[in-house]
Formats: sequence, structure tokens, C-alpha cells
Amino acid sequence: MDHLHSIENEFVKVVVNDQGAELWELWNKETKEQVIWDGRPEIWNRRTPILFPFVGRISGNAFHYQGKSWPVGQHGFARDMAFEMKEKGADYVVHELSANEETKAKYPFDFVLRITHRLDKNNLTVAWEVKNGGTGDMYFKIGGHPGFALPEMENGDGVYSLYFPGKDKLTYLLVDLATGLGMPEALHALSLEQGRCPVGRHMFDRDALIFDDGQIGEVSVLRPDGSRYVTMFCEGFESLGIWAKPGAPYVCLEPWSGRCDNTGCTEQLEEKPGLHILRPGDTYRKSYRIAVNGFEKL
Repeated sequence: MDHLHSIENEFVKVVVNDQGAELWELWNKETKEQVIWDGRPEIWNRRTPILFPFVGRISGNAFHYQGKSWPVGQHGFARDMAFEMKEKGADYVVHELSANEETKAKYPFDFVLRITHRLDKNNLTVAWEVKNGGTGDMYFKIGGHPGFALPEMENGDGVYSLYFPGKDKLTYLLVDLATGLGMPEALHALSLEQGRCPVGRHMFDRDALIFDDGQIGEVSVLRPDGSRYVTMFCEGFESLGIWAKPGAPYVCLEPWSGRCDNTGCTEQLEEKPGLHILRPGDTYRKSYRIAVNGFEKL
């Protein structure tokens, strides 16, 4: 059963679900738009899942650690678990998930994961804290997966665009469709015109576009009329995934600290690329920001 918590100010209303600490709604009060995808199960049944302790798929769908094999599904398990709402104010709400018997059967580390949603004018900051409560090093990846509804695409009224300020070209990799693992040996160029590219119905026929090396610190979704719809600020993230089910009327902008394994990657946990290593008692902190925009054109 969903347990929902609302926070709002004069610009924005936000609803967060205890299940997965998932951002459920994000309302732009000026434009009266609900910009988060509505999770229709016949298309894509999620909205803004948190990806932890892994992002994407890992080689063999399992990792080896201390002589044992640990099966794990795509994007880890946090998105499918009930978090505890720990704090709530007029403009913020904090959720927490701690290691328990269920998580220890999948992931042998004593973690505490805190997710904070906080409003400031027309901005929503999503902040993560990962604490190692164990006695040894902890290995993890973490990522966001917010999906943004594209209603005019659904109605056939026009084409949305992505806008990358200051960029004229970006490079991305794809995943092997059979395994879900990255193929960095074959990079592709995303050509931009004045920093823009259309969100075409066939843009994701080969799954997500993965932009590594911190190429993208800011990206906006533009309405068909060229005005800003929503902007993500993700400076300092190693990777950004952009994805939707082919032809579906939404787009996901996914800031990742670590990503899927590459083809040929070892299943030994400590040897996986892009892992964060957290010492006992230490805390890892990271955040991204979503701004909802009005009808002003660039």
C-alpha cells in the first residue's frame, strides 16, 4: 500500500511515496503541469526509482564477494523496498532504509540510505546519504531515474527537445541488448544544433544513451514551442543516462554515480569499475536538482 507525503511552497507541490522513497508527483503551480510520469503499468510502471546498491545490470546478474556468489537484479533492490519516513517539514521530507535480514540475503553490507527531497522556490533537490555501519569496506553504486511526462508528444501535438547549454556535440555508449552491459569500445556522437536535439520516437530503439566522463552537468527538456519545461542540474556525476521505452510519451534523465558493468567485466565485486568504496563509519553524499520552468522561451 502506498503511503504518500506532500510538501509544497508557492511554486511547486511534491508528493513522495514511502515505497522506494520515490518521487510520486511534481506539480508546477504556475503552469498547472504534473511533470513526473504517472507510472502507467501498461507502458512503464515506475516514476522516479532510486537505484541502489547497483545501477543497471552487473555481469552475470550476480557478484562474487568473500567466496560467495550473490544474485542481484537490475538496478539493485532499494526501489522495491519500503522506506521509513524519518523527518518532515513544510519544505522537506526525509526517508531512510537500513540493512536488514532481507537486504543481507542480497547484499552483505550494513548500510543506511537516507533520501531527502527539499524545495527551494521552483527547485527540488534530491539528496542521498549512504552510511557504512559495518566493520569493513562497503562497495556500492547509486543513481537517480526520474521520468518526465511528455503530454504533447502523447497527444501528437509536437516534438520535445533536449537542450544541453554550451554543448555542440556529446558522445554516448549503448548497452548490449542481450545482456544489458555497456559497450564503451563503440562510442556514438550525439549531434546538437544550438545545443539541442529532438526527442524522437525512435531515439531509444537501442535502449538508453549513456554519457560518461561527466559530460553533462545540466540538461533541459524543452516543450514543442521551445520553452523550458524542466531542467536537471547534475554537476559532478560520472554518468548520465537518457532513456524511455521506444515511442513512449516520457523521457528519463538519470544522474548516476557508477553505472552498469561493461561487457567482459569480472563478477568479482572489488574489481568492478565505477564502484564507490566507503570506509567503516563514513558517509557518502550526493545530490541533484530539478527545476520546473514556466513558459519563457530560450
